Amino acid sequence: MRAMWGLLVGGFLLRLLLLPLQLYRSTDFEVHRNWLAVTHSLPMSEWYFEATSEWTLDYPPAFAYFEWLLSQAAARVDPGMLEVRNLEYGSPATVLFQRCSVICGDLILVLGAWCMGGLQAAVPLLWNSGLLVVDHVHFQYNGMLYGLLLLSIAAIESGRVYVGSVLFVLLLCMKHIFLYVAPVFFVFLLRSHCDARLQFPFLRWGRLVKLGLAVLGTLLVLLGPFLQQLPQLLKRLFPFGRGLTHAYWAPNCWALYNTLDRVLAKVVGSKSGSASTAGFAEVYESAVLWTVPPPATFVLTLLAYGPLLVRIWQVTKAESREKGRLALYVALGSAVAFTFGWHVHEKAILMVTVPLMAASIRMDSNRYPLGRLAVALSTVSAFSVMPLLPLQPKETAVKWILFCAGLLVESHCLARRFGDDWTWRKVLSSMAYFLDWQLVVPAYVLLGLYHEAGGHRLLFRGRMEFLPLMLISDVCAVLVLTYFGKLYELLPIYVKEAND
Repeated sequence: MRAMWGLLVGGFLLRLLLLPLQLYRSTDFEVHRNWLAVTHSLPMSEWYFEATSEWTLDYPPAFAYFEWLLSQAAARVDPGMLEVRNLEYGSPATVLFQRCSVICGDLILVLGAWCMGGLQAAVPLLWNSGLLVVDHVHFQYNGMLYGLLLLSIAAIESGRVYVGSVLFVLLLCMKHIFLYVAPVFFVFLLRSHCDARLQFPFLRWGRLVKLGLAVLGTLLVLLGPFLQQLPQLLKRLFPFGRGLTHAYWAPNCWALYNTLDRVLAKVVGSKSGSASTAGFAEVYESAVLWTVPPPATFVLTLLAYGPLLVRIWQVTKAESREKGRLALYVALGSAVAFTFGWHVHEKAILMVTVPLMAASIRMDSNRYPLGRLAVALSTVSAFSVMPLLPLQPKETAVKWILFCAGLLVESHCLARRFGDDWTWRKVLSSMAYFLDWQLVVPAYVLLGLYHEAGGHRLLFRGRMEFLPLMLISDVCAVLVLTYFGKLYELLPIYVKEAND
């Protein structure tokens, strides 16, 4: 237990140690600085119309309130960061303030993980190298948001349904990407709390009304000041003019689809279609294959979601009371949306791995494979987001150190969950157990050497610059989709255990 407390404290010390390194920060840093300025300097009626910067406010109102709250402290640190026209402003005080705000946000992550599985769940999520890279180097606030997600799940699983529902609505109003898992929450609560069924009586209407009032009341409070701006708000939140894939392809089916299109274009000599590898989030026209429109991805996602929603509808009383059950369904729903969704960012893989890790800690009572899949998926997701950082010596060293440290800590925590003692020998053997050692590790090493150690430059001499990123996306996509399939195969094991 002492080692676990040390790892918890060490997770925050690691974040503080990253501050003086002055690492790369993405355009997201300027995005959030601009949002601080917009919410601090302008009235609410102008927040979603302001367009001085190209990085306009495109998160829901609750996140705008969060930025406004941060700006009150920012004004005491460096008022210059709160000037709307100070584009690309990055004084040392500004950088330190914004970095520290992300670290403070991770307190919510620890709280949510603690509610899910105590210290045993908080430590591996705090050391998740994907979150560390995305939030504390690249720069975002995902840790805080996933903490809210876990708080919502933990509240519902512990019987505080209305508290959990309000927290989930708050989360939706902070980042609307969590609409991906709204069907899971809706069907789970309709079935387990409102006792919905196909035969009469169909459900408990009183509970449904109370749940509806809690959800709609929270929405009204958070969105009320912006109801007159609703068309503009929706335009900012859902920019369907963006392409099928992000600039750096997320490791899902569309990465493989785009690769097949590029290969076929080379084979048949087609020069039609736009460049999907230009590095911008733009509409991409396929050269040979069908150019997939947004409605097609919606329909495909809905069809893939169907079997999961049917399974949730069939949940028994014993299953609905089992700790970790909702977290597992959330991970599965996120997997569906990540696989088939429109313009999915590579960072969205964390919507699968974070609740899955919490579910594995909460549910596994023996050496079932869920923990193994949780570590394997967490590792491949961490590897898939590493190209977000530039190929600079300092950043390269940091991301590989974080990658290895995260794998060690996650393996150790899952091993302790199964009753193993802390020794380096046990940790290394746990890593071998949790990973498909012969296949996955060589893939990571070879891709790392090819992308970051000059392998591509030696082979192609400056040509085909996007090939390393395409290979990483495709290899990770194969691994991710394979693990998703294994995850669905495991579901009957846990259903049987819950009902025994």
